[in-house]
Formats: sequence, C-alpha cells, structure tokens
Amino acid sequence: HRPCVSTQSQDFSAVDERARDLVAAMTLEEKIGQMSQANGGAEGLREMVRDGRLGSVLNEVNVDELNELQRIAVEESRLGIPLLVGRDVIHGFKTIFPIPLGQAASWDPELIEQAASVAAREAAASGINWTFAPMIDITRDPRWGRIAESPGEDPHLCSVLGAAMVRGFQGERLSDTGSIAACAKHFAGYGAVEGGLDYNTANIPENELRNVHLRPFKAALDAGVSTFMSSFSDLNGVPAAGNQFLIQQVLREEWGFQGFVVSDWDAIRELTVHGFTEDDREAAGAAANVGIDMEMASTLYRDHLPDLVAEGRVGESTLDEMVYRILLLKLRLGLFELPYTDPSHLPRPLNTEHLQLARDAALRSCVLLKNDDGILPLSREALSTVAIIGPLADDGYEQLGTWVFDGESHHSHTCLQAIHELTGEDLEVRWARGMQNSRCRDPDGYQEAIQIAEASD
Repeated sequence: HRPCVSTQSQDFSAVDERARDLVAAMTLEEKIGQMSQANGGAEGLREMVRDGRLGSVLNEVNVDELNELQRIAVEESRLGIPLLVGRDVIHGFKTIFPIPLGQAASWDPELIEQAASVAAREAAASGINWTFAPMIDITRDPRWGRIAESPGEDPHLCSVLGAAMVRGFQGERLSDTGSIAACAKHFAGYGAVEGGLDYNTANIPENELRNVHLRPFKAALDAGVSTFMSSFSDLNGVPAAGNQFLIQQVLREEWGFQGFVVSDWDAIRELTVHGFTEDDREAAGAAANVGIDMEMASTLYRDHLPDLVAEGRVGESTLDEMVYRILLLKLRLGLFELPYTDPSHLPRPLNTEHLQLARDAALRSCVLLKNDDGILPLSREALSTVAIIGPLADDGYEQLGTWVFDGESHHSHTCLQAIHELTGEDLEVRWARGMQNSRCRDPDGYQEAIQIAEASD
C-alpha cells in the first residue's frame, strides 16, 4: 500500500509532513469521516470505514472484528488511514483493580501507574489503542454517582494520581507494544454539577475553577496525555462542548495543548438540550468552531458540516487543523506501521503477575481501624459460628465495582469464599443474602438474616 512514516525512527517533522500530506489529499467527506466515531456493531460500519467516512470506533473488543475493520481501513479505503479504537478502561480491563476512588486511598502513585500499565496491555491485546481515562474530575458531592470513577476531592492528590495513570496507559512511547493513548476527562467542572445530578449545570467561580477543578487536567497535560474529552455539563451557562473559554482560551492558548479533543457520548447534540443552540445543525457548527475535533457516537458532523462549510459558517481550514491533530495521534501510535493486533505479542490477561498486582492494590486501598487489644470480638479461638449478612458477600459481579465493561464475575474471589478459606473447619460460617441485591427494596429476606444473626456468635 502507501509508504508509512515510522514514528520510532524519524523526527517530528516527518510525522508532521505525513499528516499534512494526508489532509491535503482528503475530500471534505473524508475529513469529516476522520472527525467521526461510531459505536461497535453500528449498522453499515464496514461500509463507512471502506468509504473513508469513519476515523474511530468504540466499544468493540473482539480482536478478530477489529483486525478486519483495520484491514478494510488500511487496504480498501482510498487513503489507507487506520482506525482509533476507543474503550472505557477505567480501573482494569480483564484484571480488575479497585475503583479509582479506592486506588486513591492507597496514596501510591507508583502502584496506580503499574495498574494502568496492566490495563493498557490487556486492552491492547484486544485491539484497543485509546482509553477514555483517566477521569480526573474533582468530586466533593457524594450524591453524584460518578464520584466512584475519580481519585476524589483533593486537587493535589487527583493531579498526582491522574498523571500516574497517564504514564501507565501511555508508557514511554505511544508506539511501543502495549501502550495506548489516554484521554483526560471530563473537561471541565463536571464533578461540581448542581445537586449531584448528572449532565447538570455547574456554576464555579474562576478562582475555584482554576485552583481546584483545572489543576488535575493541567497535570495530565504535563504528563503528556494524548487527548481530552469535553464534559457533558455546562460551565457557568455554557456547555463544555461549545465552550470557547475552556477549549480555546484555557486548553489551546494558555496551556498550548497540541492533541485533540473528543466530545463525550452524544454531547454535541445535547448543546441544544442545554438551550445553547437551536437545533442539531447549529450544534454541529458550534462544536466544530470551538474545536471539538471528534464527535463521539452521534452523527451531527457527518449530517451538517458539509453544508456549514459550503455556507462559510465553518471554515474548511478549521477542519484541516482538527483532522491533522487526529492523524498525528494515529502516526504516534504507530498504527500506520502496525494496524493489526497479535495478542501473542502481549501478556495473557489475568495472569499471575496481574492478579497479584490487583490483590496488592486492593490491600493498599483498604482504610480500616486496627483491632488493637481485641476490641472487636473476632478471635478465632473464641468463636464457633459466624454470620455473614448481605447480598454483596458472594456477588462476583458487584465486587468488580462500577464502570467495568470487560471484567467477568467468575474471576472474582468473593468475601464469602475468602472467609470460608480463612476459617476452614474451625468455624461454622452461615450466610444470608437478606435481599436480592444492594438496590432491592423487598424485605422478604430480612427474617432469615435476622434469625441467622441471632443464632451466631
């Protein structure tokens, strides 16, 4: 096919020239294609790749299917540009680590970097080359469910740990086998949404914004993060996907970020839901003009940018710069040289080393009182029966934590299993589920739990 630039053996000027040459060779439709991302399994996916109308896919983890999509992109599309393959790899891929909030409780950046590196290698073995992590929103309202996905409330700790995750995902060089591009999200202020309501508004004074909410993102940028994701929420009345202050002034002009920005899922369409734009067409123009380089999941760019460019409402030169930034990442990842995935070149997921690291991370994440002087009656010699109560005691899936797509429940070692192994035959262990799951409101199982508790030491 066409000659490729080696990101390992040639300097930036060669990569830059290759990206510029590709942009110059593209039709408008192909440029908009590079700015478009579709969900795995979407109708007509292969045809879109073949026609150059797609630059990225997400949520496809079958390595054979991804290799076929890459083959179509490289061998059958006009310009042979490989795909970015995105996935939420938040706290592990197959080997699952504690949720980021739990990892933060370890206060151990080196451990967290190692965990991200394991997650990257396992994801890369499935064909993924881009993760939508780290999530580094400052989270101070426990009503907001996504607090579990963040390293927490402190800007300094969140900055240090977010940077460690970036280093772990991306490795020393993006083109190295097992390295994947990271994405700092959600830019910015998402953790301060009113009432803990997702996608809501966030009103943050600039002093607090800069000293609290933006600090982890600047740390991620300084650590070399490849991409940013704009937030769903609005900041002081302006949704992030159309926010000139955030994307142009802070990220581009003040910080000098050279990578690309992706929207969150369907977030460009939601500019209208926020009341910022009148309709989808206006939303597409607003996002493009502010610098949202790639649209996730929705199709507003493909549907409306051709007409907006023809009318002069969005400059084609603006699109050229956006596509250029996307191509630079693909070149730096080495995708033009090695678009296909051979899992045998990477460690087997869930291997002994990975599982041991996950165990170490779990132990380091525990924040417990010590049982000094035997205050808690947990002496094995003094007990003959122990009651274990609750649905989480033996639920392998729930144990994986939130925001897990690829972990499997049968790999969990549950509390009930561990207690049985710890006590052996010395103690009788009795378990009552009490309720079907942690969200159940049906009290039918309460009586059994009460009876077991009353009958146990």
